[in-house]
Amino acid sequence: MSTTENRILEISKLEFLERGFQGTSMRRIAGLAGVTTGALYGYFASKEEIFDSLVKNSYEAVMNAYKAAHIEFAALPFKQQIEGMGTITARCVDWCTDYIYDHFDDFRLILMCSEGTRYSNMVDEMMKIEEQSTEDFVNLMRANGMDIPHIDPLLEHMITSGYFTSFFEVVRHSVPRDEAKDYIQNLQAFYRAGWECLFGMRL
Repeated sequence: MSTTENRILEISKLEFLERGFQGTSMRRIAGLAGVTTGALYGYFASKEEIFDSLVKNSYEAVMNAYKAAHIEFAALPFKQQIEGMGTITARCVDWCTDYIYDHFDDFRLILMCSEGTRYSNMVDEMMKIEEQSTEDFVNLMRANGMDIPHIDPLLEHMITSGYFTSFFEVVRHSVPRDEAKDYIQNLQAFYRAGWECLFGMRL
């Protein structure tokens, strides 16, 4: 990547962080980067392409890790799912937390500045995966003879939404890494206990 491209991306990142995707213009990026608007379009065909260049790799890394953890869990025999749910979840969350903090500005862009891009749906995408995984797990427990009470889908959605909103608050509030990891560990314990209560069991 050329020096000019790097400068454009650095300028764009600062502009997106300050103004959001929708409030940032190609003309302003060009002016701040010291290139003509025409020259800017020679490097990047659109504002969307610039934003994509800034966050795509980080977005895909976390989403792929999150999906892989759910696939790994679903592939386990039932007994191991019961015994290993917390371990697999904790391992994935720990990895994602470290990755997010290693690429902190990328996730500030995704979570706080991406309205108008495909990345603005990241949390909703993660919620859908989590809700489907929970439904599959509940059905599997029932299929194996466990008496699991009915869980209203709206309640499940509210719980999942609350978890992910809380998880990403550490990014929105720029919480230091070590504090964030403590918060998230406590958050996991809190929600795990809540699910145990709703399931009427101790996992």
